[in-house]
Amino acid sequence: MSILWLVYLNRTIPQLEIDAVSEFLFHLLTGDVDKLPTQTLVQKFWSQFHNEQKQAAKYVTCLRTHQLTEVECYRVVRVYCGSRFGQETPERLEQCHRLLANEINATTVGVDHKTIRSFENYHSCFKSYRRLVRNCTDVLRKVITDRRLRATKVVRATMDSMGPLLRALPTLRVIHLVRDPRAVALSRIRFDDSGRGIYTLHIPKSESHIVAEASLYCHHVTANIRSGLALQREFPDRILTLRYEDVVANPEQRFRDIYKLLDESVPKATLEEMQKLAQEGRASNLSTKWQSKVTYDESITIARQCADFFSLLNISAVDW
Repeated sequence: MSILWLVYLNRTIPQLEIDAVSEFLFHLLTGDVDKLPTQTLVQKFWSQFHNEQKQAAKYVTCLRTHQLTEVECYRVVRVYCGSRFGQETPERLEQCHRLLANEINATTVGVDHKTIRSFENYHSCFKSYRRLVRNCTDVLRKVITDRRLRATKVVRATMDSMGPLLRALPTLRVIHLVRDPRAVALSRIRFDDSGRGIYTLHIPKSESHIVAEASLYCHHVTANIRSGLALQREFPDRILTLRYEDVVANPEQRFRDIYKLLDESVPKATLEEMQKLAQEGRASNLSTKWQSKVTYDESITIARQCADFFSLLNISAVDW
């Protein structure tokens, strides 16, 4: 059985990428690692989050043995494509997507020689790493296929990518995770530009960045929720929508809901660990911190601009 956890990003996803995400996740969850992009196989997160991926320890060890934990092939194309999705126009991003996927040649799209060379170096870089990572792919394949229950948390997937997966994988379950937009906005504005919705950086200083961030979040998440509701009608009992605040408030019930979705019993050790993490979350007021930081006027404005978000989840913005 496979599980997907969905969180959100702030941009409109082209159909080309929606389909690519479905295909990528299919290969990942079925253990067909030879069809995964090299970028996935040598992603720095394997090493950076190795403590959270203990089952993949042998794979991480193999990557380290072959010095594949600090791959920097992206650097050469960031000047042209940007470091974040919103830093360039949708047209430029679409072009970059096709250039990075080798669907078109840089020499045919009218870019300068330096940029052409950057994309050539990008592809050459990953091609060389592909040869090396073959020493480790059998290890990763075994890590995946040896386990009956496989789970992954994805940031750049939307519910639109889940339809093909739900049809192709009868045992797939999707956990749809959302959070109060005011808490999301407060979290984002505390980071630098890389953690914000790029289009909210250009609003007048007299306007609230918290309102802008929350509104942008709601715009995308609401569309995702609508897609999820349609899929729930097509695939009953295979999609679960969870609110972060509910998990923190009542972790035992929410995790029982998750394991009910999986038709599995709740492991005692797992439940105890989740209760511990939820207690830490309550102690740090992660779910309610926004209430003391967001002004009354900001909260009311967000509630109004995010009315569809709260309505679709059948909750009151005031109660939450």
